Amino acid sequence: MSRFTLILFFFPLSFSLAAQQYNICMDVVASSGGFGVQSNRYIAWTVGESFARTLDGSGYAFTQGFMQPDPCGSNLVRTHDLADWQLGLFPNPTEGLLTLRYSPEKQGYLFASVVDILGKPIMSPQKMTSPEASYIDASTWPAGVYFLFLQDPVSKASTTLRIVRL
Repeated sequence: MSRFTLILFFFPLSFSLAAQQYNICMDVVASSGGFGVQSNRYIAWTVGESFARTLDGSGYAFTQGFMQPDPCGSNLVRTHDLADWQLGLFPNPTEGLLTLRYSPEKQGYLFASVVDILGKPIMSPQKMTSPEASYIDASTWPAGVYFLFLQDPVSKASTTLRIVRL
């Protein structure tokens, strides 16, 4: 192959590769970790994640590592009508216990139900009453993709989040 042919082939190819848009989203898959709750403070950690730091003001948002709500919204399935609830669902993917957190400034609760990818009910509606940590036990679910439907019973606002069970 001549140099001219190589240039004609690889030159446009290099521009098409460089033109791709990439999004960097935070996602944690760790082999071990844990969590704790004490006097309205919540701490969660994973073993083996890279070190990072986030500090905030009076809103009590001190974080370490990458175990944060996904800013790219990859877990969001449909319109996020509950955006002001500041939802957090982790660890996702999971092998067992899921933790749902929402803003403690919301003086209410959410109804949560889960269906599998075919729409078959997996968890009937339950009240999620603790903003610091409400738990969903996925340990008995088969591996797969599930959908968590959350609804505010007062405003009827809702959202649907994707759950991956390993």
